[in-house]
Amino acid sequence: MIFLNNSLIYIIAFGAFLQLLVEVKSQISNPDLRYAHTATLIDDKIYILGGAVPPRADNVILPKESFLYLDVSTPFSTNNVNYIDISNINGVPLSRYSIAVKGGANNSTLFLYGGESLGNQTKELVNTFDAQHNIWSAPKITGDPPPQGKNFMFPAIDYNGGFYTFGGSFPYVNDMHVLDTINLSWKKFSSIGAPSVRDGYGAVFLPTKQIIYMGGFGPNGLLPLNETTDGNIPTERAAFSAVLGLDGQSVIIFGGDSAIPLVEKLYVLDVNKFKWSVPGISGKIPASRSFHRALVVGNYMVVTFGTGYVRENDNDILLLDISNKDGFVWTTSFVPPSLTSQSQSPTSQLPNQSSSHSNINVIGVAIGVSIGVIGGIALTVGGFFLYKQYKNRKERSTAIPTPGNERINIKYA
Repeated sequence: MIFLNNSLIYIIAFGAFLQLLVEVKSQISNPDLRYAHTATLIDDKIYILGGAVPPRADNVILPKESFLYLDVSTPFSTNNVNYIDISNINGVPLSRYSIAVKGGANNSTLFLYGGESLGNQTKELVNTFDAQHNIWSAPKITGDPPPQGKNFMFPAIDYNGGFYTFGGSFPYVNDMHVLDTINLSWKKFSSIGAPSVRDGYGAVFLPTKQIIYMGGFGPNGLLPLNETTDGNIPTERAAFSAVLGLDGQSVIIFGGDSAIPLVEKLYVLDVNKFKWSVPGISGKIPASRSFHRALVVGNYMVVTFGTGYVRENDNDILLLDISNKDGFVWTTSFVPPSLTSQSQSPTSQLPNQSSSHSNINVIGVAIGVSIGVIGGIALTVGGFFLYKQYKNRKERSTAIPTPGNERINIKYA
């Protein structure tokens, strides 16, 4: 009996050590810089994929952490962000200038489109990542022929799993296609009245079921943002970010590449009046950046990486509190949506322990699937044989109880 107890203790301790080792190795606070990556919010995780290490050059350097995520279910400070590196999941596509959205039947699948393949890797036009099971695959897609443009586009997703792709390069085109992420089929739209050929533009799907396209690069250079708009019009730019404001009536753009230094980095477009303005801003204003990605999480526009800044002055993740449309705030503190309506007592600001533990277990499975499976089998088999050995020594056996096609109008600015 002593032998059995000691052996079980050693096995459990070894399993705990493996689990701890996997969890510690999966966390990283200072990943490689990157630009032309993708950032996709699925459940409470921002998945950051691909890109290249600045500066932009023909000699592309891949970030060591090609696939990672940021947990936004708990509060954090941008001065000290802990990412989870999941680059060792089998089949991670290596590319820059790709676009990604979430879709699928359960809205839990990352759809990655196009981009420039890197690392001598052959990449399909569309790849998917099942965020529930941590599996990459290349789905078979039917329907119309797929788009020609592959690089440097901007994603738009509707409310029914429609993934809209427009323009892109190379070659420069102004084709509009939609990928049905539920039924896995392509459909080509008419290009009559579409914006001019471009890449590096901004695009936002509006509550009115319209997509607004703005700026970008064309064959002859930068494109203006003053088409059909007025007000304080932004400088011509490309490689900027664009998100829908919390009121659903405005579009916020940040940063970008321009022929001249950008005096104003942040603009708001009133989509009812199609009028540009510079919002009131407080907090430490960051340097402009381009080839980054931005998305809205709770009360914040979350900006991820990009090029044009240095870590000594700015953080890789930027937070703009957009909850008050009369005055935005650059901040370093993120409060998740689940806590914004709670009283801000010291207890309410603490992460939920059971939730955090659950996340860590999932991380262990995602990162250390090989170690976890093998270790789990070893623990189970080892424990079984030890128990059988003990049982056979007894003269009597002991019973152990076991205790669920919409039409899009296009506008451009």
